[in-house]
Amino acid sequence: MKLFEFEKIHLYKKALGVYDKQHKAIARNVAHAHDATYKPVQTDFSDELVNAVNARLKKTHERHMNAAGPGEFPTLDRDTPEKVDINKEMGELAVNQIRFDFVARILNKTYKSLNTSITGKITS
Repeated sequence: MKLFEFEKIHLYKKALGVYDKQHKAIARNVAHAHDATYKPVQTDFSDELVNAVNARLKKTHERHMNAAGPGEFPTLDRDTPEKVDINKEMGELAVNQIRFDFVARILNKTYKSLNTSITGKITS
């Protein structure tokens, strides 16, 4: 394990942002499930996550570390239906919450490891 894995931390933060955005879109669809005139918004942000991962950070100084990005994520194409399927949306919300929690735990563990490396004190 590298001492400072900034590229992974950057990826985790971007993933949390995408999962948060996806959660809000799904919640909006669920909130308007009984509105006949409401057209559901797209809740698949995997393309956005891929773009965020593959985006290169601008180096402002030649001695700065490079921001290396990991490989591609598979994307899912989904057409937006005319009506909200509450069961499908709630299932997607549950899956999205599990993904968010997983990445948040990994990020928390990474920060704790970094803190231990810097201070020499193990935190629980």
